[in-house]
Amino acid sequence: MPLPHGDLPMILPNLLLEPQALSALQGKHDIPLVILSWLVALAASFASLEIIRLVGSTSSTLWRRTWLIAGASVMGTGVWSMHFVGMHAYRLDFHVSHSPLLTLLSILPATIGSLVAMTLLCREPLSHRTLVIAGTSLGLGIGVMHYSGMAAMRMPATLYYALDLFLASLVVAIGLGVLSAYAYCLCRLESGKAHYQRCAFVSAVCISAAVSGMHYVAMQAAWFVPDGTIGQAPIETSHWLIYVISGTAVFAALLTLMAIKIQRRLQDSERHGYMTQQRLLEVIAALQDGVVLFDDSARIRLCNNAFEQLTGMTQAQLIDADITQVPYAKESQALTPTIQRALVSQGEWSGMVTAVRSNGDEYPAWISISRVNYANSKDRDYVALFSDRTDEQNAQQRIRYLAYHDILTGLPNRLALQEHLSTHLKSPLTKGGYSVFALLDLNRFKVLNDSMGQDIGDELLRQLGRRLQQADDHIYAARLDGNEFALFASIAATEHTAAERLAHQYIERVLALLTADYQLHGHTHPCKINTGTLIFCPREIESVGQLFKRAGLALLEAKRQRDGEPKRFCSALEQKLEEDITLERELRLAIERGALNLHLQAQVNGEHEVIGAEALLRWQHPERGMISPARFIPIAEQTGLILPLGAWVLEAGCRLLGEWQHDPRLSRLKLSLNVSVRQFQQPTFVEQVMSTLTSTGAPPERLTLELTESLLMSDPEGTIDKMLRLRQLGIRFALDDFGTGYSSLAYLKSLPLNTLKIDIAFVRDLTLDMQATPIAATIIALAESLGLDVVAEGVETVDQATVLARLGCHVYQGYYFGKPTPAQAFTQHNGASSFTAS
Repeated sequence: MPLPHGDLPMILPNLLLEPQALSALQGKHDIPLVILSWLVALAASFASLEIIRLVGSTSSTLWRRTWLIAGASVMGTGVWSMHFVGMHAYRLDFHVSHSPLLTLLSILPATIGSLVAMTLLCREPLSHRTLVIAGTSLGLGIGVMHYSGMAAMRMPATLYYALDLFLASLVVAIGLGVLSAYAYCLCRLESGKAHYQRCAFVSAVCISAAVSGMHYVAMQAAWFVPDGTIGQAPIETSHWLIYVISGTAVFAALLTLMAIKIQRRLQDSERHGYMTQQRLLEVIAALQDGVVLFDDSARIRLCNNAFEQLTGMTQAQLIDADITQVPYAKESQALTPTIQRALVSQGEWSGMVTAVRSNGDEYPAWISISRVNYANSKDRDYVALFSDRTDEQNAQQRIRYLAYHDILTGLPNRLALQEHLSTHLKSPLTKGGYSVFALLDLNRFKVLNDSMGQDIGDELLRQLGRRLQQADDHIYAARLDGNEFALFASIAATEHTAAERLAHQYIERVLALLTADYQLHGHTHPCKINTGTLIFCPREIESVGQLFKRAGLALLEAKRQRDGEPKRFCSALEQKLEEDITLERELRLAIERGALNLHLQAQVNGEHEVIGAEALLRWQHPERGMISPARFIPIAEQTGLILPLGAWVLEAGCRLLGEWQHDPRLSRLKLSLNVSVRQFQQPTFVEQVMSTLTSTGAPPERLTLELTESLLMSDPEGTIDKMLRLRQLGIRFALDDFGTGYSSLAYLKSLPLNTLKIDIAFVRDLTLDMQATPIAATIIALAESLGLDVVAEGVETVDQATVLARLGCHVYQGYYFGKPTPAQAFTQHNGASSFTAS
């Protein structure tokens, strides 16, 4: 029988275990309308999720409630519309109508269930319990709405439900409802708009599946038992109402989405406005620099906490106060007019000031003031920024200190000394007075470093620096580099002699302090210092560089003598330096142009026969005439020119030997060449000699290289190795000036020498000094014991030759037997088999 109108208890379904036993019937679904019903549910679900998201970001309680009610209404209407369309998609063989009141009332369960679910899903955070309750509420609302709508059906049949499918429909509704809640929870975990939209669509599909799934499972549970009037034909249902209701539901969902978008824009605008006002004030308050805003009348309109702390005044005291009356800086009263003029003319001002804290402490601060022009307004304000530059100034002072001081000793460095001297020279107050400038060099400091370690050397420098700092306050001391220091002092004297006396007293007093013994890690170390001084009148000095140059020359003289006495600069030192520089330049040109030549001095045997010669370098200057080797060889040693000079001598001598090979009178003669220490120590010296012998055709057995004792002492192992390699070629070696150095007899025994040359100093004194003869005899006896030849240099008289012959020396060289002559003259005139002294 049909359900009576208004009989609400009959809403509860009739349940049958076996509906087929009553000859019950079921209808069929119109597939297009089924799809339409699902799309309606999908649109409503998506709109509802967007409302939940919007409510979560809304802080207003009224707006939250309003949007929740609107969202629940949209969701409930959508679910109801889906049910309405789905009911009309269900086709039976008899006419079916619906009770209008009960049909409309079926919207309420869906709306209430949606409201409960949406309210719970807006909470933060979402627990599992909340998600389950929300999904269950949604599912129950859908289920009650569906069965309420089914109870509104009017037809010539009785409606029954299969119990298993009836329960399954509720499980589908609640299960998919809970799944939808979890899907939405995942939406909130996604970052980015695109990710959220994808997850929101998945959640909406789950909700629409819950609605549709429950509906169509429940329809499969429905069975209809016809009454006696079943024979009436069914009335064709009009589709226009279906499309109106579904279109209205979708349109409502679209309107809801548009309203959500508008609301979000309003929220963004409100949030931006809040940021530009309240939060901007909070940002300014958090700044470490002082910020203050004042108007054209100098009235403070805004300030932050840093400015309050700067002035020691509260914000209540500062707002509307006259900024010119606020003690923001030490010189604020004098500075204010300048700032006002700059703001009027330029609209800005900046500069460093001495700011004063509320407790009276002063610190450097940078103030920057700029005009603020507002859009669409003629009002003008000014914003001032107070920046504490204490750390920056300390850093700059530290950088300047490091730039002008030596880190190890704490003394001023070379740059500081140069600037101090430059200021002194330019000062008009010092033009008529005298000053003293001294350079100090610690004697044998490298030996101390190498023997005891750099830490000990550094400790010595530190202690010396402390002593200099404790010296006379009138003395300016600086460390230049390594173990070199400088002293400078003005002298209270206007006459040169008095200035020299006072300067000497200054230097002696300081040196006495510096040369006292040092205690270095338990060891007593005596310190000797080489000192070069310059006493000058500032008006006579052209530059600081000239001071260093002249004092440096005096220091070089002190290093050369090494007697511990300070050496004063004199014009002769500068003149000699200039001459040396000129001589160096001219010597370099002479080597490049081949302006040097060799002179040969004969070496004769006991029968006065010429057996060889020693090549001596000569320089015939076009303007100065003959320049002694004693003058230019030391310069060549100091400047490195000794290397190209030695290479030239080696090549010229070997070329001469090669030419002698073609003259029977000269082919038996030997030629001795002097080799400098620096030249012999070159890694490629052996290869250089071999290449020269090959290119000139000189016989190696006729070549003798003369070495000095200093070479043997500097690198004995390397020297012996090179000598052995050259000895294999047939080259002979002579030890020049033997007896003047400190050669070790052990090294002497191991050296592949051929000849010892007695120094001219012993030969000259043979007839004058009683000690010279025993020394010469000892040298000759030593040579004989070692199987070496002996050559006596500097033989100038017959008596000297006689004594040497009696002592056992039978090879001589000296003026008595012939002066050094040009190589060409020697070749022409000394080819005879014998030589007679004149």
